[in-house]
Amino acid sequence: MNRKFERPVTAQAAVLAELRQRIIRGEVPPGQAIRQEVLASELGVSRLPVREALVVLQSERLVDYTQHKGYVVAVLDEQDLLQTYQLRDVLESIAIEEAIPRLTDETIREMRDTLDRIARAESPTWIERIERNREFHFHLFSASGNRLLLSLLSQLWDMCDRYRALYWSPTRDVEHVVRLLEDIIEATESRDIERVKSVLAERREISLTEALRVVRAQREGAPRETEAAPA
Repeated sequence: MNRKFERPVTAQAAVLAELRQRIIRGEVPPGQAIRQEVLASELGVSRLPVREALVVLQSERLVDYTQHKGYVVAVLDEQDLLQTYQLRDVLESIAIEEAIPRLTDETIREMRDTLDRIARAESPTWIERIERNREFHFHLFSASGNRLLLSLLSQLWDMCDRYRALYWSPTRDVEHVVRLLEDIIEATESRDIERVKSVLAERREISLTEALRVVRAQREGAPRETEAAPA
């Protein structure tokens, strides 16, 4: 792993942020046990902040705890995926309803800047693709000014990013992705709330279909082969 571990204000916050990202990025695979003493030694902290971080991650459904195995990375679950996308549908619709009336030209410029970086990136990693996709959407959601809503959406996207890590790849068709994001920008520029909601709903449906296919294939031991839309 090449990323540098950067410590926030507290050790617990540092461990939580690092371990959450490892799980979301797929660096710690589903079902793998998390050895608290090993992780504590690697990050240069005591076991207490590691244990505290795991309790938080358990509440976020990213890890599970069993008496015999201890903490393990939560297995990707089809029902959890369906429920997560159902919640995203509701909350993203609310975000759009609140964001569009407050939308500024600056927000659209930020979305275009992020899209330009996606289009111009040379040999991006799948992690960079996922991060830029998320950044693009949250420029729009953030225009709502609803901090609680954004926090809830961020948690839902964390869960979805675990699935994206399975089907996104650096070799995906960049032009195809750019066209999809351009559709979102065009709808946003129209200031038509229902149009924006419709475009995002279409993207979510495509993404959900691909994520379900990967989860089912993984469960059945089949090889993955996908070209999903960002959503």
